[in-house]
Amino acid sequence: MQNKYQAIRCKQTSDGNWLVFFSASAHEIDVWAGIPEKKNFDSVESTGFQRSFKAERLDSLINFYSNNDNILQNPLLCAPRKIGDFDSAVHFIPDEDVNSNDYIQKGTLVINYEDFHSLKLIELLQLFSSYLSNRVEDIDKQELDVSLLAKLKERLSLDYDEHPEITPTIIDVNDGGELHDEDLTIIESSHISDLWQEVACRISILKEYGQDYDSSEILGFTKDSIISYLKPVIIVDGQHRLIGAIEHSNRESKTDDAMAKYFGFMTNDGLTEQEAKLKVQNEVCRHLPISLVLSDDPAEHVFQFVVVNQKATPINNALLGTIVSTTLATNELERVADRLKNADIELEASQAVSFATRNCNSPFFGLVQTGISGEQSGKLPWTVMRSLITIFKDLKGGKFFSDENRIDYADLWRRRYLEASEIITENDKYKVWSSEDGVWRDVFVNFWTCVRDKFGNTNDPSSHNYWGHTSSNLFNKISLTILAADFFKYLCESRTNLNSADSISQLVNEWLTDVDLNYFNRDWKLANVKKDAPGTRKQWSRLWLTYRQDPRQLPQTANYKKI
Repeated sequence: MQNKYQAIRCKQTSDGNWLVFFSASAHEIDVWAGIPEKKNFDSVESTGFQRSFKAERLDSLINFYSNNDNILQNPLLCAPRKIGDFDSAVHFIPDEDVNSNDYIQKGTLVINYEDFHSLKLIELLQLFSSYLSNRVEDIDKQELDVSLLAKLKERLSLDYDEHPEITPTIIDVNDGGELHDEDLTIIESSHISDLWQEVACRISILKEYGQDYDSSEILGFTKDSIISYLKPVIIVDGQHRLIGAIEHSNRESKTDDAMAKYFGFMTNDGLTEQEAKLKVQNEVCRHLPISLVLSDDPAEHVFQFVVVNQKATPINNALLGTIVSTTLATNELERVADRLKNADIELEASQAVSFATRNCNSPFFGLVQTGISGEQSGKLPWTVMRSLITIFKDLKGGKFFSDENRIDYADLWRRRYLEASEIITENDKYKVWSSEDGVWRDVFVNFWTCVRDKFGNTNDPSSHNYWGHTSSNLFNKISLTILAADFFKYLCESRTNLNSADSISQLVNEWLTDVDLNYFNRDWKLANVKKDAPGTRKQWSRLWLTYRQDPRQLPQTANYKKI
């Protein structure tokens, strides 16, 4: 299927991408444009970047559209998923009299699209798998995750024998159903790789159901959500305006006047029900202005979304960090990394937080806010995770909450002892330490794993020292910051160099000599106490420092709520 639109395209620079300006009805846009929403497909994040739709904005938009004198001057921002004259692709045809060197050209925008709604769920998943494979080289050559497959089958109550001799296998998710052994391909873009695994396992399961089987969803992957990633055009910005216009049209097409036209088209003009419905719909539906950047590079799409929204309605830190660090493959992110940094986007911080929260070996795995709609409460705020990482990665911010002691012990250790530490053999030790994949990662993971294992409880959410909810005495900004600062204080006072990340465990044991490991596992009587209040932060710091000087007796629990 194909739609054509009169359009104008222009360039801002000689080497820049073309911008195409045109207009289309909201219902037509809905047919060929998808909204790549940042969401969770079951247990894995999507590769989308749009914020979740806010229903509370719908009524105000419908009211705006109800007045025909109200017009939108700002266009929907879109981009093609593929460029070309083939199925599910977009291309621009200049008019015959247009000079190819002109910066502004008139012509026709052609949008080819398919009826994905007629496809079975397995066919949609196979197309989605191909889309992911095109973004990351050799992703479809990795071994199928047999343990994930078994877990999904168990959830579906399928018979599955988990034999100990079973070996990882490669599955061709697009053709046939046989499994073939093959060498493991290492994929840098782990978030896209994880999503591919989830898709591939579901395809494998659906093949077992047989060719005739179909369903609207399988374990969180719905047809509609998958289709939004397959349509030829992506809505980069403006999803609320589009959905509002569609809903307004739906309501208007049910009014008495619209219904009279509907029956008139059938009785007087001989139209079918569907033809009459579409004609009424087109009459009452708004035609929205569109600005389409002629680039099918996912990196460009994310860059446009992030920059446009940060300059308009800023995205919350957690969601921004999630989008920047998990939407693109490694090679895609490299193409826009400098541009994101120059646009004041905290790219390096986002990548560091992503490592600490998405690495299954990290004690913070799955326990930090992502900003994605519907996630559980009690997760550590993204900004807190960033500040904890800064202490270890940049060796800055290792301070107690105190007016008397303002020393940054992480910075002090860097200045005094990093140069003599054998954990790094290169010359510029701080640069190597603080790089994206520097040794700070192992130090960070080892330290917090020791802290969790010594002070925390990972099994009982009701325990006062539960590791996994910010209501805990331990798992919160104040306690974690105090512990990090005190560890670097110990390293400074003991004049300790770091010779390997493996030494962290022994250093933590020495640091916590005589400390009661039940320190955080008591009822601190914190009802109605705001943990992050300045007075509370200072009191908790004071109590910990006093206790550490002679840890024979724990502080009285009533003291934690005093300011």
